Amino acid sequence: MFFSLYVVSTPIGNLKDISLRALEVLKSVDNILCEDTRVSAKLLQNFDIKTPLVVYNDHNVIKIIPKIIELMSLQRKTFALISDAGTPLVSDPGYKLVNACIENSLPYTVVPGASAVISALVLSGLPSDRFMFAGFADASKFAELSKINSTLIFYEAPGRVVKTLEEMSPVFRNRTVAVVKEITKIYETVIRGTFDDVISYFKENTPKGEFVILLSPPEISDTDKIAEFQPLISELVGKISKKDLSFALSKYSGISKNTLYNYLMENYND
Repeated sequence: MFFSLYVVSTPIGNLKDISLRALEVLKSVDNILCEDTRVSAKLLQNFDIKTPLVVYNDHNVIKIIPKIIELMSLQRKTFALISDAGTPLVSDPGYKLVNACIENSLPYTVVPGASAVISALVLSGLPSDRFMFAGFADASKFAELSKINSTLIFYEAPGRVVKTLEEMSPVFRNRTVAVVKEITKIYETVIRGTFDDVISYFKENTPKGEFVILLSPPEISDTDKIAEFQPLISELVGKISKKDLSFALSKYSGISKNTLYNYLMENYND
């Protein structure tokens, strides 16, 4: 099938992580769109890929998209979009080009591969059934994010790691912190513990490399969980037995049947 645009994932550290399909696409397209030609040239040289590089980044995105769309539409030129490392569109302007393809009915696809977000989540050992990537850490958004019941994932620059952790600490309180650096590289490291533990570590060991900060979900007490079900409890209590209601609520909330039954007996014992 013909595609005008291929969104191609590249390695985040270890060059051996590139896929065979990615190599095939990068060799076959007319041009490769990249953030920085100096960075991407090293990747292409390593795999003897001669495809011309074209800069596509935050600075020129508005001007270059119409030119790319014109080449795709009128000359059927094909493009691969890559980032400096990992999967494009994650904290970069690639989505604007994908939207332009959608608006112009141009076919596009993804060539999946490495992602620092997913790799860091796997390495962290934190709950992975529900997570949110929040981009680069922004202290002005911490209060809002603290209300989200999921593992939170942030990118951060090495020079800001300690400052960001110190800003997070009073907002996110007693969560488990995992800081993952240099994923898939020789010095890949996971530092995990309390905020105090991790801050102390990086005050003694100067942060170097590329970092992902992860925070465990907030600990929600049984009392808070029950409060969320209060409207449902009020609706059903009296219509079914307290034993059956405790069983049903336990199944969907994770709260023990005994805790729920005792709550119902204490609060709805007519």
